[in-house]
Amino acid sequence: MKLSRDFHLHEFVPPEVYNAYGDRAVWFLDPRIITLAQFLRERFRTPVVINNWFSGGNYRYSGYRDPLSEVGAMFSQHKFGRAIDIKVQGIEPENIREDIRLHWPDYREAGLTTIEEGTQTWVHLDCRHTGIKELFVVPFT
Repeated sequence: MKLSRDFHLHEFVPPEVYNAYGDRAVWFLDPRIITLAQFLRERFRTPVVINNWFSGGNYRYSGYRDPLSEVGAMFSQHKFGRAIDIKVQGIEPENIREDIRLHWPDYREAGLTTIEEGTQTWVHLDCRHTGIKELFVVPFT
């Protein structure tokens, strides 16, 4: 199922959820996270990888995670369908975080509220309700 111009459902959910629910797995995603992923793809004009298991890659849990999954924290935003961990071809994670800080109003409008600091190979982004207008930054644990 195509969710936006450049993204399909299988890029946001792990194989076990996709196989169990098919196109209905979209129920588990906050629509803002899809909008945010598409915004990033258009902003960087290069592939943005979330999950790539469908094409034989190793990433399975970089989007939605089943609440019963042992991957990640118990109340991770991934388990609410509000988070993605992205890898952007040719761009280091810290450069993406810097772009977010420099162009915060654009990212906020696209739905971003929170990033995780300190990851070396991916960027965690989520659209949780924070109640603040500033970027919320959480440490990688």
